[in-house]
Amino acid sequence: MGLSFYIISHFLTGAIALFLGWSVFKKHPKRLVNRIFALSALSIAIWSVSYSVWLMAGDPTSALFWARALNLGATLIPVFYLHWILVLLNKNKNKLIVFYYLLTAIFVLFSYSDYYISHTIPVLIFPYWPQMGWLYLVFIFSCWISIIVYCLVILTKELQRAEGNYRKQIKYVLIGSIIGFAGGSMNFPLMLGIDILPPIGSPLIVVYTIIFSYSMVKHRLMDIRFVMRQGSVLAASLLTIISSILLIKYLFFKFTAAQVEWVDYVFLICGILVYPYINKYYYRVANKYFFTSLYDARKVIASLSDKLSSTLLASDIYQYITDEIISALHVKSAGIFIFNKSLRRYELKHYKGNEKNKIKDFIKDKGFYTNYLKTNNPIEVEEVKKTVYVKYRKTVDILAANNVKILIPLRLKNKTIGVIALGEKESKDDYNDQDIAMLGVIGAQSAIAVNNALSYEEIKNFSKKLEHEVDVATEDLIRANSKLRQLDQAKSEFVSIASHQLRTPLTVIKGYISMIMEGSYGKISELQRESLDKVYQSNERLIHLVENLLNISRIESGRLQLNKEVIGLELMVEDVVDELMIRAKDKGLELIYKKPKNKLPGVNIDREKIRQVILNLVDNAIKYTEKGRVEVGVEQKGNYIQCSIKDTGIGIIKADFLDLFDKFSRGTGIELVHTEGIGLGLYVARRMIILHKGKIWAKNKSKGKGSEFYFTIPIFK
Repeated sequence: MGLSFYIISHFLTGAIALFLGWSVFKKHPKRLVNRIFALSALSIAIWSVSYSVWLMAGDPTSALFWARALNLGATLIPVFYLHWILVLLNKNKNKLIVFYYLLTAIFVLFSYSDYYISHTIPVLIFPYWPQMGWLYLVFIFSCWISIIVYCLVILTKELQRAEGNYRKQIKYVLIGSIIGFAGGSMNFPLMLGIDILPPIGSPLIVVYTIIFSYSMVKHRLMDIRFVMRQGSVLAASLLTIISSILLIKYLFFKFTAAQVEWVDYVFLICGILVYPYINKYYYRVANKYFFTSLYDARKVIASLSDKLSSTLLASDIYQYITDEIISALHVKSAGIFIFNKSLRRYELKHYKGNEKNKIKDFIKDKGFYTNYLKTNNPIEVEEVKKTVYVKYRKTVDILAANNVKILIPLRLKNKTIGVIALGEKESKDDYNDQDIAMLGVIGAQSAIAVNNALSYEEIKNFSKKLEHEVDVATEDLIRANSKLRQLDQAKSEFVSIASHQLRTPLTVIKGYISMIMEGSYGKISELQRESLDKVYQSNERLIHLVENLLNISRIESGRLQLNKEVIGLELMVEDVVDELMIRAKDKGLELIYKKPKNKLPGVNIDREKIRQVILNLVDNAIKYTEKGRVEVGVEQKGNYIQCSIKDTGIGIIKADFLDLFDKFSRGTGIELVHTEGIGLGLYVARRMIILHKGKIWAKNKSKGKGSEFYFTIPIFK
């Protein structure tokens, strides 16, 4: 190996380390693991680049300066590496980290002294090889050897217990560490004057960096796949074209001995013409072997949104969802399961992919779907296997046996109406952060569209049944009554369908605003964030209004179903008070919960619907109270549990009590205090309480002195 080999290899290592460090830092600058990795990469870059410059030095003074510079980088490498490994493995070793940082600081202070690097001498092919002082020897034993051995031990232990993709990450970190530090350690013998073996392993540091790069891209170690993707394809394309042109040009001039100026222009034009084809080829190679599909998440989401809004047929909606996901991510299979309320299980409604992997029996542990799929985020089966495998072994085994990698809950109004199951990618790549983020938005879009389609089918079936009953009826009174019901149902259907159609774009708007505020489309200013937050809050109010309209439609059409369970009402009230505590404090109000002294008997209720009643009543009390306090209490009254909400707000005038709980009713002068709302909250609350065989009423202290609201629910026996 000549000096040029060492110069090029170390310069390349420094360039790759800088690129990786900056890419990881830019991906998530606030994450500690990313910041420490960037510092670790910077120390490697200092060592590598200084190594190259030192080898090119032309005199002893310059060589000594750069030799000390490269060993300064070598001094920083172990401590940053230790800190990164501990953060990566989530090990709380603060005292150990502080100790090594202080020890390293001492060595750095003396890094340009004779105690550290004393002088340079000719060794083998190297004209100015540095010789270590006694303090550098202390550094080798106290930092370099102790840190490396400690990190390799904890990595090995972690590898033994790790599973799935996490195990692959640890494996590559361990392999890269062994190769990198083994290669770097081969510089030390020559620094002690032992010239038996040249530092042939030193260039292996570049292998260490490349292994880390591969692990990051292939196995989502800090997930910088999309930072490197475009640059890698571009670099490979340009390198291929430039090297090909240089080779052809060399052969052309060698065998023709011609010196023609226009040849360069011909080669340049040919390179420009060939570039798109070369670039396209490397994109295909990247998709298949290295990176995930090069899709644009915004275009995928927009395309699916357009398709979903064009139909109310469930079969078409299922087809659109699976086609769009398979086209973007190149997954081998995709299935859509819808929850059957009567059978209490998820049924396969649509499947696309290899029939051999088609799931026939999706349910084994019912608790998994009722308890674990309570999030709007996609769920990776590998992560499930690591966390709840023992509890839901049967379900996890079924998913793994059928190559299901991702589950996307279809969540709507805190209920899971279905789930999308995705198989592995054709490239066998793991799902990365961008995939997960996009699938989360798709899940939200799809849930609304699927629910609309199911509601539409329900309305059609109900209409057919109603028409049949009208045809069977013979008496004029029955026909007139049936006709009236049909007209009322048509009104409810119109409200229901119109509300569903409103909710689809509102939820899409919510998703896009969230992505913009999270920085998915680039950094935004604080002024823009404030404006977007106002739009977001207004959109939330519209969604709440649509939900009230849908509830009214279901109540009046008799389609509202109660999913009852026996719970303690005091726990639900306490949860609502905790949720609204910050809002009350922001207004300067005192929100008090009078917790019962003893545990109250349970009530048989629909958790989500009664919770919405409590939330509306307490939220109204906060809205219409400018100063003072809001007091919430729960107590037993005979065979009922009674909840009370008292405030010191504007109160209710006597004339408003007559239609207080009517639809679209608002108190006199209320719009001057709170401009939003159309008077549906108390109406929906009354209907919900009646459905639970309870009562709801209000009391007035006096105008301007506050009001009191009460409701009761029977004790479950």
